[in-house]
Amino acid sequence: MRRALVALGLALIAVTGCKKMVKERLYFPELRPPLGVGKVEVIDDVSLNKPTGGEITVITVVEPNVDRDELDTLMRSFHRQVKVRRGFAKGNRPETIDLRFYTSKKAAEAKGEDWLAHVEQTASTAEPTFTNKQKPPLLKWTNKVLKPAMAPFTGDLKPQILADPDAMTVEITYPFVEDDGTGKPVEKLSYAKAVQAWYGTTRELFEQLEGLKKVTFIGKHNNETVMKIFLTRDQYTALDMTSYLEKELHAYQGQFVELLMAKQVTEKEVERKTDKRRRKVFREIFSRIPKEQVELAKDLQ
Repeated sequence: MRRALVALGLALIAVTGCKKMVKERLYFPELRPPLGVGKVEVIDDVSLNKPTGGEITVITVVEPNVDRDELDTLMRSFHRQVKVRRGFAKGNRPETIDLRFYTSKKAAEAKGEDWLAHVEQTASTAEPTFTNKQKPPLLKWTNKVLKPAMAPFTGDLKPQILADPDAMTVEITYPFVEDDGTGKPVEKLSYAKAVQAWYGTTRELFEQLEGLKKVTFIGKHNNETVMKIFLTRDQYTALDMTSYLEKELHAYQGQFVELLMAKQVTEKEVERKTDKRRRKVFREIFSRIPKEQVELAKDLQ
C-alpha cells in the first residue's frame, strides 16, 4: 500500500512539472528617450504574452511643437528598445509592435487615431512602418542643404530664405558676391555666375528635399532684382537639366582639353567660346519654362 502511494505521488509530481505557467503579461525596464527630444512621457507600456505571439503596445505623450527630426529619432529609439525584448512564449521575440505618440495626455489615454506619430510592425520578420505627421522643419532643412554654398557670404550680404512647410515651398533671395571670401558684391555680374547660382541652388533643393513642391530664386545685384525664376517639382523633373547640361555644355567643354594641352587654343578663347555656348544652352532651358515664371535683366537675356 505504501509503495502504491509513493508511486502515485511521484506520478503527480511528474504531471505537475510538465505544466509550465505562462504569464499573460511580461515586464521590462522602462523605455529611455534619447537626449534632445524634449519632454516625453510614457503613459502605457504593455507587453502581452499571447499564444499567437508577443504583442507590445506603447502609448507616449510628446510636446506638440516637437521638431520632426527629433520625433523621428524618438520613434526609432523606442522601436530599437522594444524589438529586442525577449521571453515571449511563442518565438521568444515580439510578434507585433504598436508605438503611438500623442500631443496630449487626454488623447493618449483615449488611444484613438489622432496620434502625431506611429510605429507599426505586424510580424517579427516584417519591416516596421514609421509614420510622422509633424510639420517638416523646412527652413532648417533648407539651410542644411545650402550650407556648403554659403562660404562666400562672409559680409553683410547673405541669402534670405522663406520656407513654407504647409505648402512645401522655398523662396531664396540671393545676392551675388565675390568668390574671394571678402563678401563684397560683384562689380560686374557675369552670365555664368548668375545662371550657375540659379541652377545649382534649384538642383540641390529639389534633389535633397523630398516633398519640396516649388523653388523661387531671386537674384540680386547692387540691390536690384536681376533674376527671378520659379519652378515646380514637376517642371524641374521634366526639364532634366543635369542630363541636358552634361550633353550640351560639359561635353562641349571637353573637346578643348587636348587643344589646350597642345597649345592650339588659348584659355581665353576657350572661355569665350564656352560663355557663348552656355548662354545658348540656358536660353534653350528658359524657353521651356512658362514665360511668366522667368524674369531676367537685359544683360542676362
